[in-house]
Amino acid sequence: MSSENAPIETLTNIQVVQQLYAALGKGDIPTVLSLLAEDVVWEMPHPRELVPFGGIWKGVEEVKQFFITTHNSAQFKQTQLQDYIAQADKVVVVGHNKVVAKPTGKEYENDFVAVWTVQDGKIKEMRDFMDTVQAVAAFQPNA
Repeated sequence: MSSENAPIETLTNIQVVQQLYAALGKGDIPTVLSLLAEDVVWEMPHPRELVPFGGIWKGVEEVKQFFITTHNSAQFKQTQLQDYIAQADKVVVVGHNKVVAKPTGKEYENDFVAVWTVQDGKIKEMRDFMDTVQAVAAFQPNA
């Protein structure tokens, strides 16, 4: 997307999401939380009973718990952010993760598409799409 033809709002939305990923990369959770709307919805495709950070998390306090749970259960060895696509209040990020499930020590990789909704400079919603088979298997002790 050429920045000279992009609407200012779209660039701002991409910048908000880029700020969030930059803060995540540094482990700066207070900055991440400051970018969220109070009524944020954070949706991971994994069943929570199989992958601890899966499911839907609502509100800043639950999303904070999501990050604590994720930190305690997974080590992200690599995250590649390949594309940012924006339209109106949506920013779509295509990427790839390499992760270790801490309870089992098993490593897995997966591609993901994250759909972000940004309103008034704050993240209102994040919906993550990925094949969950690899993560579910990595978190199972005998898989």
